[in-house]
Order: sequence, then C-alpha cells, then structure tokens
Amino acid sequence: MKLTLIAAALVTSVATISYAQQHEGDPHAADPHAPAGATTAAQHGSEHGAEHGSEHAAAGHHGPEPINWTDISDKSRPAFLALAVNFGLLLAIYFAIGKKPVVEGLKKRRVDIGKDIDDARKMLEEAKERAKKYQADLKNADVDAATAKASLVSAGKGEVERVLSEAEEKAERMKRDAERLVEQEQKQLRQDILLETIDRAMTQAQTILEKSATSEDHARLAQELLAELARRPAAPRVARPGGAS
Repeated sequence: MKLTLIAAALVTSVATISYAQQHEGDPHAADPHAPAGATTAAQHGSEHGAEHGSEHAAAGHHGPEPINWTDISDKSRPAFLALAVNFGLLLAIYFAIGKKPVVEGLKKRRVDIGKDIDDARKMLEEAKERAKKYQADLKNADVDAATAKASLVSAGKGEVERVLSEAEEKAERMKRDAERLVEQEQKQLRQDILLETIDRAMTQAQTILEKSATSEDHARLAQELLAELARRPAAPRVARPGGAS
C-alpha cells in the first residue's frame, strides 16, 4: 500500500514538473500563431507593466499581490485553479489506488482491535474470578488451618494409640513367653532335682546295704525275689515258624 501511494505521488510530481518546463520563458512572449497587432499590444503592455512596476518599487509601495486564479503561465504566482486541479487529481489517484488496501487494512485493524478487546475482556473476567477465589480462600484460611490442625492432632493421637497398643501386645507376648520359659525351666529343674535325689538315695542305700547287710539278709532277699517271680503269671509262649514249640 505504501509503495502504491509513493508511486502515485512520483507520477504526479513528474507530470507537474513536465508541465512547468513546457511553459518556461517570458510569460508575455509573443505567440507565433497570434495576430501581429496582438503581438505588438502584448509587447507594449509588457513594457508598460515593467515601467509601472519600477515606478511602484521606487516609490516604496509594498501592498499584497492579487491572487492568481487562472494564469498558469505565471511562474512567480502559481495559478490557484492549477493547484486545486493537481490536488484533486492527487486525491483521486490516491483514493482510486489506495481505497481497497486502506479499507481492507482498516477492516483488519478493526477485527484485530475487536479481538484484542475480547481477549482483554476475557482476561479481566478470569482475573476477577481468580480474585474472588483467592478472597474466599483467604476468608476460609483460618477454618482450613484449624481443620488441618485438628486432623494432625487426631492423626497423631491415632498413631500414638496404635504404637502404644502394639507395645502392649508385644509386652504381653514377651511376658507369656517368659512365663512359659520359666515354667519349662521349673519343670526341668524339678525333674533334675528329683533324678539327682533318687540317684543320691540309691547310692546311699546301696552304701548302707553293703555296710549292714549279712549273708542271711542276702539269702532272704533272694528268696523274696524268687517268690515274687513265682507269683507273677508266666508269659505266653509264641509259636515259632515251622511248627516248632
């Protein structure tokens, strides 16, 4: 779009410069196709104008110059009509060449601005929602802290109770095991003491018998043993294989 406008401006400038170069020279130069009388009158008017201008310059008169409306040959004062036409042509060229890109650019800019406004509105709404949430969280912070503290205390109590229960169970189990071991040791100790007592008693009895028993006592003990054996029933005889009795 910018390149198009620059090109149009250059074309307009070139056309204006070409037109000015074609009309350079004396503004009152004689037209070759004009009549001879007109040429003489023009020259006379030019001389008279020059003399009149010199007189006014000498007199020190500096009043405003009249506006040049249509004389396009006057180089010192450009014609207002020519300037207006050039400006109108320039605007027409700019409008014809740059209308579509400008309109499209403005539409796109309008869409982009609308999109930016929508995005900003959404961000504002999200920020408001987050602010409300944060404010609610801040209001409930004390309650949440108390709830968390109570939960931690409850969890700690439960953990302490569990540890104490496990310790009590372990102590009870160890107590039962110790009692069982003590009972077994007592039984074993009683048995050992009994065996040792019997052994010592037998040893002492044997010693006493060896010292105090006579031959008659030995004979009497032998007879009592034989009588005891005779009173016991005989064990049944088991038949041997092969018919042997």
